[in-house]
Amino acid sequence: MIKKRFLFKVTAVLMCICCVFSTMLFSSPVYSVDEELEDLQNQYNELQKQIDKNQKELKEVQGDISNTKTKLNVLNSEISSINSQIGILDSRIGVLNNRINGLEADITKTNGEITDIEANIEAVNGQLDEAKSLMQDTREQLLGRIRENYMSGDASTIEMLFSSTDLSSYFARKELMTRVSENDAALMKDVEDKIKTLNDLEKQLDEEKTALNQKNEELEAQKTDLDSKKADENASRAEQQAKKSTVTSKQAEVVTMLNELDKESAEYKATIKRQRAEQEQLSRQIDAYIKEHGSSVGDTPDAAYENDGNMAWPVKFQSYVSCAYGRYSDGSPHWGMDICAVGGNTRGRPFNAAQGGKVILAVNDGNWNYGFGNYCVIDHGDGKQTLYAHSDNIQVYVGQIVKKGQQIGVVGATGNVTGPHLHFEVRIKNADGSVSRVNPANYVRNTTA
Repeated sequence: MIKKRFLFKVTAVLMCICCVFSTMLFSSPVYSVDEELEDLQNQYNELQKQIDKNQKELKEVQGDISNTKTKLNVLNSEISSINSQIGILDSRIGVLNNRINGLEADITKTNGEITDIEANIEAVNGQLDEAKSLMQDTREQLLGRIRENYMSGDASTIEMLFSSTDLSSYFARKELMTRVSENDAALMKDVEDKIKTLNDLEKQLDEEKTALNQKNEELEAQKTDLDSKKADENASRAEQQAKKSTVTSKQAEVVTMLNELDKESAEYKATIKRQRAEQEQLSRQIDAYIKEHGSSVGDTPDAAYENDGNMAWPVKFQSYVSCAYGRYSDGSPHWGMDICAVGGNTRGRPFNAAQGGKVILAVNDGNWNYGFGNYCVIDHGDGKQTLYAHSDNIQVYVGQIVKKGQQIGVVGATGNVTGPHLHFEVRIKNADGSVSRVNPANYVRNTTA
C-alpha cells in the first residue's frame, strides 16, 4: 500500500514537471523588433533630411511674392514629410507596445510556473519527511531484532525447536522468522529507493526553479529596456505633437496662398490633391480601427447605449447641408454631409450624438489631423458608427457611453475647411468585417429645416 501510494505521488509530480517544461520554450523576438525599430528610425531620419532641405528652401524664397508657387510646393513637400514622420512614430510605438505586452504576459506565465514548481517542491518535501520517518521506524525495528538475535545467539534456534510441538511447527516458525527478516530488509530497501528517487526529484525541481527565475530576470530586464524605449518614443511623440502644430500653421499658410492662385493652375490642383489624399489616408486608418474595434451588423447593442434603432439629426439649430454625400466640387469623394446653420453663425453651436453608443475615437488637440481637425467616432453597437469632424471642441473621451441627443461637441473650423461646419458621416461594419462609408441621408433627416 505504501509503495503504491508513493509511486502515485511521484508519478503525479513528474507529470507536473512535464507540463511545466512543455511551456518553457519561450520565443525571443527582440532581434526582429530591434531590426524593425532601426528600419523605422532610418526612414524617420531620411524624412528629416528632406524637411531640413525644405526649410532651407523656404528661407530662400521667404518674402518673395513672385515665388508663391515655389513656396507652396516646398510647403506641400514639408507637410507630407512631417505627416510621414508622425505615421512612423505611431508605428514604432505600436511595435514597442506589442512587445511590452508580450513580455508582461511571458513574465506572468513564468511567475505562475515558478509558483507551481514551488508547490511541487513543498509536496515532495512532505513525502520525503514521511519516507524518512518510515525508514527510521523500520530501521529501529530491524536493529532491535538484530540485537535480540545477537544476544540470544543459537539459543533462539534451540528455543524455537523445544518450544515447537513437532518438527512441522518448528519449520513453520523458522520459515516465518526468515520471511519477517526478509520483509524488513525489502522494506528498508524500498524506502531507501524512494528517498533516493525523491531526492533526485527535489534536486531536479530546484534546478528548474533556478532556470525559471533566471528566465524571469531576463524578461524583466527586457521589459525595463523596452519601457525605456517607450518613454523615449513618447518623448518623440511630444516633439511630433509640436510638429503637428507646425503643420497646422503651415496648412493655414497654404490656404492663404491657394486663395491667391488660379484654381486651374498646376500648383493649386496639386495642393488640393495632396489635401484630399491626406484626408483619405485618415479615413482608411479610421476604417481599420473600426474593423478591429467596432461592432458588426447583427450585434446587439449594449443596453447602456439605449439604442432605439433610429438616428437623429445631429444638430438642433436650424440648419442646411452645404455639401452632400458623394463628391466635392473638384470631383474628389466626399464621404459625409456638411451641416451649417441657416443665416450663418454656425461656429460654436452644439452638436449631438445621433444615437446612443460608446466613443471609440476622440481627437481634440486643435490640429489639422489630415484635414479632419478635432473629431470623434461613436460605435452604436449594431455595426453603425458615426463620425463628427472639424469641431472646435470635442467634449467626450474614448470609452465614454453617450445617449442619443447628448451634446458631444461644438461646431468649428478645425482642419481642412472653407468655413465653420459639422462634417457628419455614417460608416457600417459589415458582417464580413469590411467597412462601408454610406450616405448619412439614408439614416438621418433634417428636422430643423
